[in-house]
Amino acid sequence: MTTTIDRTETSTEVLGDYVANTSPTDIPDGVLRHAVVCLLDTAGCGLYGSTLPQASIVRDMLVTGGSSGDAVAWGGGPRLSAPDAALVNGTAVHAFELDDLHPRSIVHPGSVVTSAALAAAALRPETTGRELLTATILGYEVAARVGSTMGAAHLLAGWHPTGTHGTLGAAAAAAKILGLDAGQVANALGTAGSQSAGLMAAQYESMVKRFHAGRAAQSGVYAALLASRGYIGIRDLFEAEYGGYLGTFSPRVDASWLTRGLGSTWETLAVGFKPYSTNGSCHPSIDILRSLYAEEGVRRDDVASVEITVSTATVKHVGWPYVPDTVTTAQMNLPYITAVVLTDGEAFVDQFTPERIEDATLVEFASRVHVIADPEIDARGDGARHETRLTVTLNDGRTFGASRDHAHGSSHDPMSEDEVRTKFRRLAATTLSQPHVGELERTVDGLADAPDLAGLTGLLGRDDRA
Repeated sequence: MTTTIDRTETSTEVLGDYVANTSPTDIPDGVLRHAVVCLLDTAGCGLYGSTLPQASIVRDMLVTGGSSGDAVAWGGGPRLSAPDAALVNGTAVHAFELDDLHPRSIVHPGSVVTSAALAAAALRPETTGRELLTATILGYEVAARVGSTMGAAHLLAGWHPTGTHGTLGAAAAAAKILGLDAGQVANALGTAGSQSAGLMAAQYESMVKRFHAGRAAQSGVYAALLASRGYIGIRDLFEAEYGGYLGTFSPRVDASWLTRGLGSTWETLAVGFKPYSTNGSCHPSIDILRSLYAEEGVRRDDVASVEITVSTATVKHVGWPYVPDTVTTAQMNLPYITAVVLTDGEAFVDQFTPERIEDATLVEFASRVHVIADPEIDARGDGARHETRLTVTLNDGRTFGASRDHAHGSSHDPMSEDEVRTKFRRLAATTLSQPHVGELERTVDGLADAPDLAGLTGLLGRDDRA
């Protein structure tokens, strides 16, 4: 479906019409296929995340508080209400910095959109697999477009884009699952936008960054449920002169991202996957460091110092001096990550245990890593936000240097589907037996033809660890 925009409508209403009236047959095959891989990656991230305290504490709180319903908590446990399932599952998917990423918007859409869509589907048991994929794609599109209106300016202002923009994507997906009409979807978006929240100070210390994704998913479900009952949201959410979403959340916006190319340009295809369990802004540096480790034999004990030149957004996001605190602190900190990659040649889950992040040798080495902002990178705009130049100086005076414009796993240098599947199997095996890991993979692969979601949710809700 290609949408014709009536300029008398608000952008909120245009998006509402787009979400309500896009059918499964309007989704190109390539977009549908990419959404299947996104769902597989999200499932692996969520199952692994469900084993961590960042998510289990939330789940236990909800169960103790009496939440009950028909929606599964991924990785096992009692069934929850739909909004509460979105909260715990969204938190689990984002629990270890492994979930997918749309680069311009800086949104991790799987954690918020997929969690909300599956939670809403618990209220509509007749939902088919293709309907779930369609709703997920539309949620990805809305979150990515909203976030792209402001890009890194929103992050630099201190906001966590997954917690803010993700709320809109979650509302769109839940509204689509529930079958809302165009006006109701617009109301859902208008209600969701007023719930958007998430402060980037959470990256320095705390579990709260993970909770942002869960709350965004939950808020999206709430917004859709309210709209289905006639609740009126902000109909000019984005461009309202006072208190509108764009002007309030960013000093620099391009509102055209909201509606241009609707139905013909698919931002879902720009969503990439993460081979490392760290903040995405660190990934180009990790790519360079792993190459030096494998090809040049560079090891931490041989290195005197490391200089990394990046954008101002990357410096603020991940370039601050490392002081051990929570696992989140280490995953968001480029000096620590540099130290552990030059030690292990890797940056996956084992590099971010409570014990490793306090290793005195790694902490000391992190002080030798200098992250510097380059105004020339900034001048090239958001598309250059991940440009990285890295120089390693050895103790004997030799230097090694390299640069990358984009990370492996991004749409510019995609992970192969085999790489994504290997990652999924490794993560899903933390809660499922190998036969059930394989069954879940086959179920996701066949989702476009599935008459219902019982097989998918039954596997996501299992816990074979006992």
